[in-house]
Amino acid sequence: MKKGNAGGKQLRVLSLLPGATDICRALDAAKLLVGRTHECDWPELQSLPACTSNKLGDMPPAEVDQAMGACSSAMPTLAWAGATPALLEMGLSPYRTDLDLVARLKPDVILTQMQGLGPELSPDHYLAALEALLGYRPAVVQLDALELEGVWRDMRHVAEALRLGSKGADTIKGLQGRLAAAAAAARGRQHPRVIVVQWSDPLFAAGGWVPQLVEMAGARDVLGKVEEAVTFTPQQLADAKPDVVAFALCGFSLADSQQLAQQAVQQLAAAGGGAVAAALEHARVIVTDGLHVFSRPGPWLVQSLEVLVEALHGEAQGYGHEGRLWAPLQGRASADAATQPA
Repeated sequence: MKKGNAGGKQLRVLSLLPGATDICRALDAAKLLVGRTHECDWPELQSLPACTSNKLGDMPPAEVDQAMGACSSAMPTLAWAGATPALLEMGLSPYRTDLDLVARLKPDVILTQMQGLGPELSPDHYLAALEALLGYRPAVVQLDALELEGVWRDMRHVAEALRLGSKGADTIKGLQGRLAAAAAAARGRQHPRVIVVQWSDPLFAAGGWVPQLVEMAGARDVLGKVEEAVTFTPQQLADAKPDVVAFALCGFSLADSQQLAQQAVQQLAAAGGGAVAAALEHARVIVTDGLHVFSRPGPWLVQSLEVLVEALHGEAQGYGHEGRLWAPLQGRASADAATQPA
């Protein structure tokens, strides 16, 4: 079995998650990368081969949610067939993975999020399929954080797999210090009631580290749960009486998120009745860049907290993120100015 870094050779690292690539950069280990995802947007890494593509193609949010659920459910069925290429192609990452390219790159370490893991599908199924493809078993680092502590744990695992010594601990300490500085800027100010919408159809309130970041920003997340993203109804939105509704639509740019958020607000107001319309009229509505803010666990969480502090407490601290990483919902500037907490 092949072992990475044999004979002192430089490790060959394949990142199949944008967040994993961010972590490699933060650890000053981007030079080890031999491949990236198609969603990697770091200019200096564009010369690396893209080993993934969109699994689903373009479709409305409701169809994306259904299709992703169906794909994940299908993974155990593929595992029953043995170490098949189909399991790797559709399940080794959240995207479609180019197996021919992976085989040519011969990675020692793969940073990813294997799909569908559970009682019927274990990492060993994927490792057996990788051995059949590559002729050896690479080290596979599963990044599956569900909260902030999990993000730090994933970063430590990446640093360990890349044999970076104390670099992981030092980098984590630096990021935690920057988070603490952003949180300090919000201390002692108003505590607005916030809803963070992760998906617009069906409606999902963001979970994981997002409610933790909302709390660090001096606010109260009135629908989100750390344990998981949860669905909610228009009436639950109205009953929660939010001061701020943030559309943080995972995977969508700021411009695309503006369009989707406008559609969602119109549909909510039309379908939810007077109470929902009144709640939306009262609340400030903001939109974030769903390609970076909240959606990439790792170094980008610092900017994500800064976005919250800037949007919720603009009088306290400006970071220059407005217009780039977040913006008020278009067409609501006057309403937002009238309802912004003092």
